[in-house]
Amino acid sequence: MYDHRELAKVMDLFHFEEHSPGMVFWHPLGLRMFRVIEDFMRQVYEVYGFEEVRSPLMLSRVLWEKSGHWEKFRENIFVVGSLDKDVATEDADLNQVSADYALKPMSCPAHIAIYKSHLRSYRDLPIRMMEFGMVHRYEPSGTLSGCMRLRQFVQDDAHIFCQEADIHNEIRNFLRMVSEVYQAFGYENFHLKIALRPEKRLGSDAQWDKAEALLIESCNALGYAYELSPGEGAFYGPKIEVSLEDRLGRAWQCGTIQIDFNLPEIFDLSFASSSGDFEQPVILHQAVLGSIERWIGILLENQGGALPLWLAPVQVAVASISEKSVDWAEVVVQRLRAIGMRVELHKSDRTISNKIRELSARKVPFIAVVGEREAANSSVNLRRFGVPGQEEIALVQLEKELIGSHIKLV
Repeated sequence: MYDHRELAKVMDLFHFEEHSPGMVFWHPLGLRMFRVIEDFMRQVYEVYGFEEVRSPLMLSRVLWEKSGHWEKFRENIFVVGSLDKDVATEDADLNQVSADYALKPMSCPAHIAIYKSHLRSYRDLPIRMMEFGMVHRYEPSGTLSGCMRLRQFVQDDAHIFCQEADIHNEIRNFLRMVSEVYQAFGYENFHLKIALRPEKRLGSDAQWDKAEALLIESCNALGYAYELSPGEGAFYGPKIEVSLEDRLGRAWQCGTIQIDFNLPEIFDLSFASSSGDFEQPVILHQAVLGSIERWIGILLENQGGALPLWLAPVQVAVASISEKSVDWAEVVVQRLRAIGMRVELHKSDRTISNKIRELSARKVPFIAVVGEREAANSSVNLRRFGVPGQEEIALVQLEKELIGSHIKLV
């Protein structure tokens, strides 16, 4: 079984409903895993100098028109209408609702608004901000595919406001982040594509020439192989796309970094230079994971649901053999939770074989069985997922092993 939707059902992570196509219903265990990923990425972004922000889910149509999204991206935008309360009646024609707002398909105009809320100096740059932005994009129903293609998803939506001289260093940092993060999830290889100017685009050819050259020069200087993809860039700038393959060999875009000379000009962004003049910054649009939902879908399929210990929603399941060992099972749970582990207690009167069968089907990394013997020895009978057999191990020793298992950032 490798379909992420089927794995999610067995593991009780999430499901989908016909009445909300392209949107995920997260169960407690699935949301727990989602939050673990967010917390991990939050640490990574902090290490690289980003500050977390939060922006509204809806933004004015006026803003989307100014940014160019309304013209270039309109068919993928969910519009939110409203009636004027002063004139609205119960019989009002809902077809006359004005399209005043749109659910954001990305966070860049909102982050631009945060940048513009203060006067900026060259000493402040680069300014790096990110958010776990919930975005909505209207995808045709025929293209929806579980977590792989959704209408509502969360992405690690980041923007860097910098000088042109900073671009190479920021791309280097981005590719380092990609390498470190992907390895933490068990991926040794990823593929880079440089997406070049599309037919519908903002800005001059000179701006696009410069932006495309910067991406190509950065990849060459850092020794990364890539392929060129004409016509696939964003309408405001070219981009590096980072892709992973699923078990079927299909490539899915995850991370991206995009160079943008156009939106800073459209929104009249500036900073005070060392000479006292005002200059225009460059915006780098960045995501390491991209859609977190897609990331989870790919991960579940590639791992067959057997998640690494640090990521598993339940890391250790403690199962008592009989009522006589419940007290010791509860002690084990308390002590493992005290060292930060995500632990589940199974003390029902079901047979131990049934408990182990269910927990194994859910791919729980560690199953700690406790009976009267283990209670007397202050130990557990440990089963590791994917490893044949079992072993009796002192609880103190298990605690030491699990403390050392916490993932550390480089």
